[in-house]
Amino acid sequence: MTNSTFLPSTPALQLTASERALFFSEEGRVYLPAGTVIMREGEPGDEMFVILEGELAISRRGKRIDYLGPGMVLGEMAMIDDKPRSATATTATDCSLIRLDRAGFRELVSRSPEFALRVMNIMSVRTRRLIEEEARRQRMEEELAIGRRIQLSLLPSGCPYVAGYEFAACYRAAREVGGDLYDFIVQPDNPALVHIVVADVTGKGVPAALYMAVSRTLMHTYALDGNSPSEALQRVNHFIRQDKTSPLFLSAFYAVLDTDIHCLTYASAGHNPPIWLQHSTGDLELLKARGIVLGAFDAFVPEERLCFLQPGDYVIFFTDGITEARNLAGDFLDDEGLEALVSSRSWNSADELLTAIIAAVDEYSAGTPQADDYTVIVMRRKPLD
Repeated sequence: MTNSTFLPSTPALQLTASERALFFSEEGRVYLPAGTVIMREGEPGDEMFVILEGELAISRRGKRIDYLGPGMVLGEMAMIDDKPRSATATTATDCSLIRLDRAGFRELVSRSPEFALRVMNIMSVRTRRLIEEEARRQRMEEELAIGRRIQLSLLPSGCPYVAGYEFAACYRAAREVGGDLYDFIVQPDNPALVHIVVADVTGKGVPAALYMAVSRTLMHTYALDGNSPSEALQRVNHFIRQDKTSPLFLSAFYAVLDTDIHCLTYASAGHNPPIWLQHSTGDLELLKARGIVLGAFDAFVPEERLCFLQPGDYVIFFTDGITEARNLAGDFLDDEGLEALVSSRSWNSADELLTAIIAAVDEYSAGTPQADDYTVIVMRRKPLD
């Protein structure tokens, strides 16, 4: 199928009748079906092509960047600078092309200086376009770097100091910016209450990061107002539902730790249940609570539950980027893999367990790109002396 939105990005090469007759014989003409790769990015090249009929799709690093149509040339740069191909060319339709090797190209240039000038003009236009694209790419990278710094500034600068407890946390975005969120808020009017939030915005990249920033501000505000976990999640959901323009959703786990009685009060909005590792028995329990993702429905009353922590107990909060880490075979680390690691031995500190979790994820997913943002918080009630 022909690309109906095709707009030439470079001028077509106009061939004179004598050039066609002298240098582009039927022997040099090739007919290729749609889907044929005629050159690959990074490979050496000693041929150029002139498109007579059909269209070619040009891609770089797996991303479609252009279409070329009748009268256009490709591969001429490699004929001149002897460098590898800078892009991959695939026939988008059935194509008829003229193939010209290096010797034929040199002969054509010597016999027809006008042809050489026309090719040089095409190269000049393409070079200017590449320079403009590189400038745009650099500006985008600079803006994303600024966005990353702003986003990281919204996350806690460190873990809180809470008497009798240890905290350790790690956040890693899949792209320059991400949609995970975590926060610690010590309630101003009662320092014994520590609000702990971990959340995950659907999607990745800039939209998710912006949504995350708004959600973090909301939760921080409602925590400072002294809301319970269930109340805070309901208020965030109400705010999100009022904004009809956003298609994103937010899963969240909200807990309040009372350090006086060592009680964790928590509620969930469709989030991965944290793992409670009980020191006295080595048993694991998932802190499950009924709830749905924020932004899905107006009527939303999440269940609120309690957990009393004993000396040496751990609670591991995380986002699904941890359990959905993939290996080269495409398999997930999954909940069972994380739980097996947590229960594999005794741990000496929150930092030690956090380091082990991150190392396990990195080892499991070695050789594959990070598919999703991930966040881990490890909380430990210190053992009694």
